[in-house]
Amino acid sequence: MKRRLKIVPTVVLVLAALAFFPFSCSRRQPGPSPAASQTAEDVRARETTVRNVTANPVAYKIYPSGKPEARETREIAPGAIDRFPTAVPLEIEFNTGRKDAIYSLDPGSPYSFRYDEGTTVELFLGSHGRSDAVDLAPWVPTPQLVVDRMLEIASVSGKDVLFDIGCGDGRIVITAARRYGARGVGIDIDKAMIEESERDAASAGVERQVKFLCMDATKADISEATVVSLYLLPESNALMRPLLEAQLRPKSRVVCHNYTIPGWEEKQVLSETVKDENGEDHYIYLYIR
Repeated sequence: MKRRLKIVPTVVLVLAALAFFPFSCSRRQPGPSPAASQTAEDVRARETTVRNVTANPVAYKIYPSGKPEARETREIAPGAIDRFPTAVPLEIEFNTGRKDAIYSLDPGSPYSFRYDEGTTVELFLGSHGRSDAVDLAPWVPTPQLVVDRMLEIASVSGKDVLFDIGCGDGRIVITAARRYGARGVGIDIDKAMIEESERDAASAGVERQVKFLCMDATKADISEATVVSLYLLPESNALMRPLLEAQLRPKSRVVCHNYTIPGWEEKQVLSETVKDENGEDHYIYLYIR
């Protein structure tokens, strides 16, 4: 399945632009919001959201694309969501902790500030912009070769119940049911992904073995699971860890794509690198509860 990974910026860093519009961490009285300049276009405005999933405030500047004179300086607190009704793309400037960056934001799309490497802050796509649910990760599909190997490493069989947290299009759950006869539950906050998963399960003929739940995964009952699969970012794996510890039975397996579970070093029993069809490396980690 799924998700995560860094958004590809549609506007790359341009040194000349940054020289002309220098960054400042100082606060000023905010001017009109990027959406305030819209008039007739307000009818077509969609809400672009920016969420802070880091542990610290993030300062940034935002303005309608091509109108840097309208830029607004903001600071977003950890866990907060800033909302911008807009009919045009927005440009956002911030410092990653290593360099200044400029990104273009599409109208109506959700974004989030997350840690990329250590304390480096980057912008990711897919925060859902929802205040009623935890943002675990943006969606990026797991290559099928990696899905197959994750299930092999976890020794999935027809006796297992596999829960996939952030199931996306449901491919891990569906593959486990079709190939091994396992029962499965996929959980995702995105209703469209849940509907796609249900259609794909029916096409694969495994709809009676699997089910998909549209909900906040941090509130899920996973106590039936014998295997859990995760493709989340490190801070989200850490967020899920108390749920895993509280609900999973001893000897349950947890298999992760690309990112480890902080604090579970002693439970890790295997790690493996797998190349996908394009030769890109993917990392698989197996834990025994």
